[in-house]
Amino acid sequence: MFTKTGPAIAGITYIYPDDRTYDENTGTFIFPSSQINHSLYSINVSNGSIVNNPVIGNIQTFQFDNISNILYGIEQDNTNNVKKFISINPVTGTYVQIGNSLPSSSTFSGNFSTFDKINHTYIFLAPPNILYSINATNGNVISNPTLILASGESIVNFSFDNSSGVLFGLLQDNNIQKYFLVTINPTTGANTRIGLGTNFGDGGGSSTIDEINQQYIYLYSSSTAGGYVVTTLHIATGSVAYNALVEPFTANDNFFSLKYDNIQGKLYSIHWETNATGISEQNHFDNFMNIYPNPFSTETTLRADHFLNNTTLTVDNYFGQTVKQIKNISGQTVVLSRDNLPSGMYFLWLTEDSKTLSLDKLVITN
Repeated sequence: MFTKTGPAIAGITYIYPDDRTYDENTGTFIFPSSQINHSLYSINVSNGSIVNNPVIGNIQTFQFDNISNILYGIEQDNTNNVKKFISINPVTGTYVQIGNSLPSSSTFSGNFSTFDKINHTYIFLAPPNILYSINATNGNVISNPTLILASGESIVNFSFDNSSGVLFGLLQDNNIQKYFLVTINPTTGANTRIGLGTNFGDGGGSSTIDEINQQYIYLYSSSTAGGYVVTTLHIATGSVAYNALVEPFTANDNFFSLKYDNIQGKLYSIHWETNATGISEQNHFDNFMNIYPNPFSTETTLRADHFLNNTTLTVDNYFGQTVKQIKNISGQTVVLSRDNLPSGMYFLWLTEDSKTLSLDKLVITN
């Protein structure tokens, strides 16, 4: 079950899935809107009202430190082809660079980052599978190992448990079509599986941690289940506590960007309606497409979990511009070639009979 909080949020034409953060001290949900009017929205979760929405530059991967009350992010400086670790004023949208420019200009995305409040460390994944830990005080790189993964494996949905001091993620093992909760060593890049894994959840959504009950919660979409599903795993065992379909809603609606408030003990998300956008409070809560490899440099394969008929695949860049489209798709697999697309993050849309079947993210590397 979910409850809409407040009226539709005005001024939004597009949402970047899963790039969000949360200020637990003030109960403020923070997320960026479309590049058409690229604004940083701060929403009061008690009444759904807009606290701030300044226009910002090309900034993404937001993380809020609830101890120092500082909002962090990464700015993509296309002029100089670098990335900058920054602190951001959520009221004005102004920012200050911290430390030197980052060593990679590749695009990062929302569910590939998290924040370690214990050590004041900003953690994010940069293609291809380099796990950076940044000292949030001075911007220095603490460690940047390459994730230790076998062929056919990938890790997404990073969440740091600030009660135990452990970094978690969702490992997708394409060899056996299973998904595992894993702990990750940010210094070495090694991971350890917890439990026997599940047969659902491709990691295309977002994740968060209920530190009170020691549960890892993630969101995915499933055409088989008939909508969006929230899975809750016990951190200690990796076993499933809940795997619940979000209460049925309009077919073209979407849920994005889970964030758990460990002070209030509530789970929040963004609910995109066909005609409006609102903040939703979730009581507790697959992805339609399986994409491998992702990131990729030449071509990748998309596999749907059921037969497609006269379906269209649309690729949008980070600015919301359509850069590639494949029409009249039938079957269950689509091979997507890079062609001349530059490296960076893209959004993939599958539509059929004017209905959106799936939305996912894709990263292209050199």
